This record gives sequence, C-alpha cells and structure tokens, in this order.
Amino acid sequence: MSIELSWLSAAAALFFIQIVVEAIIDNRQYTNRELMGPRDNLAPPVAIVGRAKRATANMIEAMCMFVPLVLIVELSGRANEWTALGCAIFVLARLAFAPLYWFGVPVLRSVAFFVGIIGLIMIFLQVLPFSGA
Repeated sequence: MSIELSWLSAAAALFFIQIVVEAIIDNRQYTNRELMGPRDNLAPPVAIVGRAKRATANMIEAMCMFVPLVLIVELSGRANEWTALGCAIFVLARLAFAPLYWFGVPVLRSVAFFVGIIGLIMIFLQVLPFSGA
C-alpha cells in the first residue's frame, strides 16, 4: 500500500473516532431513558456538543476534498514526496483540529485548519494537468 493510501486509512480512522467522540459527548448530557425514547423533547445541547457536531461536519467537508485527491494521485501515478508530505500534513493537522474545536481553543484551531488546507493544496498542485509532476 502506498504512503498516500496509508494516510487515507489514517484519516478514515480519525474520522470514525471523531464520530464516536461526538456521540459520547452528545449522549453524556442525557439519561438512558431519554436516549431510548423518541428524543422529541430533549434539552438543548450544551456548547461542547455543538462544537463537536461542527467539528464533525467540518471533517466531512475536508474528507470530500482529501479522498478524491488521494485517489487521483493513486490512479494517475502522480504520487511523489510532495503528495506524501501533503497527506501527512493534512492528517496530522486534522488530528489537532478536532480536540481544539471540541474544547473551544480559538486561534490554534484556526491554525490547524489552515495547516490542513496547505496539505490539501500540496496534493492538489501535484495532480493538476499542467503541474509537470
């Protein structure tokens, strides 16, 4: 398996963990009886639940860019040190992003977000038709 596909697997695992953590955070504020019912009249979620949901939604958006880029790299044979580094940067930045978002850390969360974008751009520049890669 290529390093890019390994990073894609790591991103998928991170995404799964993020969904599980979101569910745990969300369900901790309710009783088991409330959770087993139709959930029609649940109390409004606490702030961390909203942040966890937004972090997961953001990961969905990020994965919608990362997955196709990695697959294009693989299918086109354009894998190189820049695509591998871009994948590593993306996944490690996303690893930092989620807990920073959950706990409401404003500036570092934004830095982690933009570092992840840099990783995506590094990959994207290698798959452009005119990139010469």
